[in-house]
Order: sequence, then C-alpha cells, then structure tokens
Amino acid sequence: MATLGAVGITGLAGCSGGTGSTPTTNESSSSNTTTSQPTTTAGNETTTATEESQDQAFTRGELVEDFESFEDSNWGTIGGTIETDTDEVYAGSQSLHMSNENGNVAGIFKAFPDGLDLTKHDLSIAVKLDKPVRGKFAAEIIAPARSDMLTSKRFIPKELNGWTRIDLGYTGKKGEPVLEAVQELRLMVQSEEGTPIDVRIDDLRKIPKPKKGKVMLQFDDAVTSQYEVAFKEMQKRGWGGGIAIIPDAINSEGNITTGQMREMRDAGWDMMAHPQVPNPLPSYSEAKQRQMIQQAKKYLELKGFPKGARHFVAPYNRVSETTLDIVSEFHETGFMFGACPNNAQQPSNMHAISRVMGKDPRGTRRILNIAEAYNQLVVVQFHDIGEGDDYEISPEDFKGVLDHIEKKDMDVITPSDLIDG
Repeated sequence: MATLGAVGITGLAGCSGGTGSTPTTNESSSSNTTTSQPTTTAGNETTTATEESQDQAFTRGELVEDFESFEDSNWGTIGGTIETDTDEVYAGSQSLHMSNENGNVAGIFKAFPDGLDLTKHDLSIAVKLDKPVRGKFAAEIIAPARSDMLTSKRFIPKELNGWTRIDLGYTGKKGEPVLEAVQELRLMVQSEEGTPIDVRIDDLRKIPKPKKGKVMLQFDDAVTSQYEVAFKEMQKRGWGGGIAIIPDAINSEGNITTGQMREMRDAGWDMMAHPQVPNPLPSYSEAKQRQMIQQAKKYLELKGFPKGARHFVAPYNRVSETTLDIVSEFHETGFMFGACPNNAQQPSNMHAISRVMGKDPRGTRRILNIAEAYNQLVVVQFHDIGEGDDYEISPEDFKGVLDHIEKKDMDVITPSDLIDG
C-alpha cells in the first residue's frame, strides 16, 4: 500500500512554504537538523532542554525500535532491499538501510499483536535520505485495520542528506483509528517509478504529547497586507503570530515599517530572523552562511526585537546539516517547510520545525482537524494576502481559516510561547 494522504510543496522566492493539499516532489522543501538533542533528565519519559547540544543522544520518550537486533525483530518488507548498516549510524551500533534502484517504494512493516499504544505519544524517527534528493518519508499507523489508519508524510530538501530527526505528524486519516491499539506500523520512502531510493532509518521512539493541540500562525517577508489584514484580524481574536523579517525590506514600498513592527511586538507578536539571499543558504560557504544568519539576527536585536530574534525561518525551504548547525548557534528555534504537524509538547528537532502552507484553505482546515483530534502542533505559513492572482490567499479565505481555528479546541501560540511556555 503506497498511497498516502499528504500536503504538497510550494516555494516562494526567499520564503519558506508548504501547502495543505496534494503532494509533489519537484519543488523546494525543508526539514530537520543534525543528529540529536539532549534531555534534562534520564529515563523513558524525558523532556528536552530548549538550548540543545547536537552532540548528545536523543533520549526523549520511549524506544520503540533501535534496529540493533533487526533480524530477530519481526519486521517485514514492503518493497526494495532491506539490510542493516554499521557504517552510517544515528545511535547504537547499526541502522537500517532501505533501497530500491527502480524506485516506487522501499520500506518495512511490523505487526503489534498486543497493540502499540499511541494515545499519549507521537512517533519520532531519525532519517538519512540520500535519494530521491527531494524526498518524502512516509508512515502508516494502522489502528486496528486498514479501514482505520493515520498517515504521515514529511518532506526533506535535497541538501539535507545527513541524519535528520523528524516527528511523524499526521497528514491523513481514514476511518476512526483507535490509537491505544495500533496493530501495524509501516515506514517507507516513495518515489516515481525509475527514481532510485536510498534511505537509512534509526532510533524510532514514541515521545509524550500534551492533552491539547496547538496552532502557530507565521507570515513570511513582512509584506504590508500582513499588518493591514492578518494583524488586524488576529487582534480581534486576541491572538499573536510571527513575522519573518527580511531586514533590507523593512520600510520599503509594499513592506511593513519599523513602527508597525513595534506595534505588533507590543501586541505579543514575534519578529523572526529571515535572511534574504539570492540563492539557498546551502549554496554558500560555511563562513558566508554564518555571516548572513548572524546579521539577520543582529538586525532584530539592534532594532529592539530580541525576543523574536531567537527564531529563524529558512529561506527557500532549503537547509543543509551545516546550515542547521549554524542556526543552532544563534537561534533557539528554526522553522521550514516539512508538510506535516509536529509534536505539540516540543518538536523532536527545535531547529527544523515543520510548517504547512496556508494558501489552500481546504487543505489547511483538514490538517487542523487532524491535529486537533490527535493533539499535535500545526505551524501554518502565509505570505501576501489580497485579491487577485498576485496574492496567495484572499482576505475572505484567510478569515475563513481563522474562523475555523476559532472553532477548534486548540491553543493558538507564538514561536516564543513554544519555548517560554
């Protein structure tokens, strides 16, 4: 079974984006950080420190599968060639290598006769995707039968081909899944037929989630309509959001002013760092990337927005391991397109939090419905709001998304709420 519900990809010049509708693999996407995160305590139910050291092992939650004894662990093959690998390892002594030279699908499945309880947990896994270069990692949570299951897809950009930890946020639902009795789990990578697949996975965990889902609204590039429409509408509802600030664009035609930034800040909004570069950050040297990332943050600090400066938004949805290493030096969170929700207590990787694009109101409402039902975090990204083909979403459709959120039993949070709350 290779057909999964998902969200697609749309890129904006200098922006991070994603959508709530049909998936594609031909445009830019974005994803997570390097190998690992630390915890504040040891044991099976741990919480991650906000300031992370990427050299420490990720030990949050409970281990489901470490692939150390894969041959004896009753996993079956969905497609492709499945073998253990002791050279490319995320944790322990070996990982699992899944490949298919002919494309289509490479993956594994496992039955849980006694049921895998995911009522209070989300799944998190480490992935190293070499092929396809713009790929998607997929999961099916069958609970208890194929007529009742959840699906997840997470997009990974082509430069991020090292180990990446991702949350398996739900992007599709069939029937009425019963998560205290998950009977089968399927993990796979899909591609077009003839497009080779080469992926390694490791350290599958279930991590605690809160009793209530969350929504975060973000707006890229600080264009005027975000102040005139989004800010005004969200003020009516008592909500804050996040604005991805391109320093050189502020006070120019079509963009918000410093005064408007301050007004939004004083209302609880975050002004986030968003370097504007001609090309994706991974195309530059490490030194140049560090300079551009540091400059975008410094601009916000000097202008009086230190709280928002803790947050980073990836240009063009494109990052590499080097990019994310640098981001972790200067920022407490990083956001980019991933096409799925996140763990709402704390995403597995705080420097590569997945966003979905809000320009498809129907797809956005669908993702919000699933996240509400299963207590996950949806970060919805918007760009320009207005009438006509030059705008991503109309004011009417934008207000419709807000009205839908208002009906949800979910907390609306800002980036700073995520780390300070």
